[in-house]
Amino acid sequence: MSERNGMRWLQLTYKVPSEPSQKRVWVWRRLQHLGAYPLQHSVYVLPFTEEVEKHFRQLAQEIREMGGEACLFALVALDPADEQRMLQTLLEARYREYDQVLQQGERFLALAASLVDAECHSEDAQAKLGDCLEKLHGLFRAARRHDLLGSLTAAKRATAAELLAGCEQLFRVLVERDYARARRLLALYGEFSSGMAETDQPLADPSTVAGQL
Repeated sequence: MSERNGMRWLQLTYKVPSEPSQKRVWVWRRLQHLGAYPLQHSVYVLPFTEEVEKHFRQLAQEIREMGGEACLFALVALDPADEQRMLQTLLEARYREYDQVLQQGERFLALAASLVDAECHSEDAQAKLGDCLEKLHGLFRAARRHDLLGSLTAAKRATAAELLAGCEQLFRVLVERDYARARRLLALYGEFSSGMAETDQPLADPSTVAGQL
């Protein structure tokens, strides 16, 4: 029987004591933070990479230490349709988080533009801009923490990171009240971010991504 050439997946199967319930909730939250796909109850998968293996091994050890059971399996999906469905679900979840980063970045740029137009940068305005930038940082950190898909999300990740860097630079320029330079940055990153939050990313074909992870 010939083996199908597909991407490799890592599967974590676990069982934790029913009481206290906090243990089950803690494991579930860890898996959510890793962006794992729920194959079924207490069975989660992610595309196989060294980083995913490290996280799953650590979580399996922690489950055992709390009195539970955990097993890791490397596997290949036999049905391409099943694999495509899982991969699409994972990619869409990661894209949604990066889209939130891009949308927040556009809010920051719009707020900065209003300050530049008025050439006014009061303490209140700076605080509001700083809060907007802080939220942008938080969204990007969360998206990166959940993103273990490597090259599959590289383009979206790079777009979000570049926009974040531009917003940081613009914030520093506005603190210095350099409105001329701020206008140049707004022109640059305004064009850069226009429409990016709604741009659909092409879905990766599992038959071509095995060597990318």
